[in-house]
Amino acid sequence: MLLYSGRGIPFVMPPEDADSLADWFEAEYPEEFCASMSFEPDFVDSLCAAGFIPMAMNDGGEDEYLIPKLHAVRSVMEPRDIAVTRTARRESSRYSFGLDARFGEVLEACVATHGDDWLRPPLQAAWMELFRTRQERRCRFASMELYSRSGPAGPDGRLVARDMELVAGEIGVFVGSCYTSLTGFRRESGSGTVQLVAAARFLEASGVALWDLGMPLDYKATIGAHNVSRGEFSALFRSARGRAPRLDAGPFPARDLIDRRASVPLGACPTAP
Repeated sequence: MLLYSGRGIPFVMPPEDADSLADWFEAEYPEEFCASMSFEPDFVDSLCAAGFIPMAMNDGGEDEYLIPKLHAVRSVMEPRDIAVTRTARRESSRYSFGLDARFGEVLEACVATHGDDWLRPPLQAAWMELFRTRQERRCRFASMELYSRSGPAGPDGRLVARDMELVAGEIGVFVGSCYTSLTGFRRESGSGTVQLVAAARFLEASGVALWDLGMPLDYKATIGAHNVSRGEFSALFRSARGRAPRLDAGPFPARDLIDRRASVPLGACPTAP
């Protein structure tokens, strides 16, 4: 049921139909946020499946609020359009890239980097549960991870993601063949750019048609993103969400991933030695 707070902010609670809520935003509501006191994973999952970005806030007391955001203007791109600089390509030889090996550590690093103003503890808990149950959900929470290419080798002589030094990463969510970046971090200068470029190549190889980067920022335009209206985003998002990606956790040498030809399947890329 959609209600209104005393300040005129839409207040929603499950079992609100998230697609209908998104349609209402587009047709009648010019602002970007609504609010809820529910952090139920099923509810957050439904909001992500409708194109909302889940955020949170504290009212200065004991109350915690989920504040789903549907941007009036969204930064998006096709992963294949990523701009790869010579520096990023050169530096990528120092790293490996993988998926989902250290979700909790990536989330902790994001909170340590950005604070918990919007990454509130109840939201973190919901994301952790959504990741744990990702195979059962409409949306698949994920962690993109960049590692330093050093560490003890496993029995087969290959590096293991959990044993390598984590230097950059991000939390995001797949909704069909749309991937939305939610928050990220980096620990080494330049590693964030390598992580973005490697992520783009990984998304392209996985069959992702739409990369949703959220709020427009200058660096997003630099890597190849462009801005679309809420209505344009809704059409792109709903077209993409019906097609599932093909995900391989890796890890892969970041340079090999970045230099991969579009015609080469991801499984043909070597895994980190």
